[in-house]
Amino acid sequence: MNNIINISNHFWIFEENGVRSFLFEGKERAMLVDTGFGTLPILDMVRELTNLPVFLVNTHTDKDHTGGNKDFNPVYMHPAEMDHYKSALPDGCQMEHVHPLWEGQILDLGHWKFEVILTPGHTPGSIMLLEREKRMLISGDSIQNGDIYMFGAGRNMPAYQSSLKKVIALSDTFDSVWPSHGDFPLKADIIPGILQGTQELMAGKLAEQEPPRPMPCKRYVCDVAGFLYRFE
Repeated sequence: MNNIINISNHFWIFEENGVRSFLFEGKERAMLVDTGFGTLPILDMVRELTNLPVFLVNTHTDKDHTGGNKDFNPVYMHPAEMDHYKSALPDGCQMEHVHPLWEGQILDLGHWKFEVILTPGHTPGSIMLLEREKRMLISGDSIQNGDIYMFGAGRNMPAYQSSLKKVIALSDTFDSVWPSHGDFPLKADIIPGILQGTQELMAGKLAEQEPPRPMPCKRYVCDVAGFLYRFE
């Protein structure tokens, strides 16, 4: 299928209308990161590539990351995402399939070993996944060169800025950043630019623009990314 991109041995990306999911095949099991809007037959796509047992990790629970969750069990997410997930449970999903992921937890697949990094701000329980040996970071929505949603319930700009500083402190452990939206892979040096952009936004230094479609926010663009934000 042309929605599947083979990055390397045991690593694929699924593209779906501007959002992507990641599949990593280990020695005895595989890990899927996010399931998009749910318009693709993502389980069939996974089974086309691996016959190993698959577990799902959600970087966060916005609807463009959980649309295909119903086809997977177990599902892992940070506990700070569970209330939001339960309040708008995707069709066919069951909370008994959901299990917690914690800061510092290691997801060892054999070929891959990912460390859970808690990065609240975009959502309360947003996580990233750090693969130190392969020097790569799966960043969810929090690091990208597109428009980062920072308005509405659950968004927290001070927490987001703190998370960016946290990831910058880890930037000697990875070279490439693999976001859910925008271009990929990105270089680690984009992250200080995003942090600077948030600081310029909060200082009133970024020009106000209309959002790309009707939304209760404005768009602000810095040198490396955009922010969809509403000043209260």
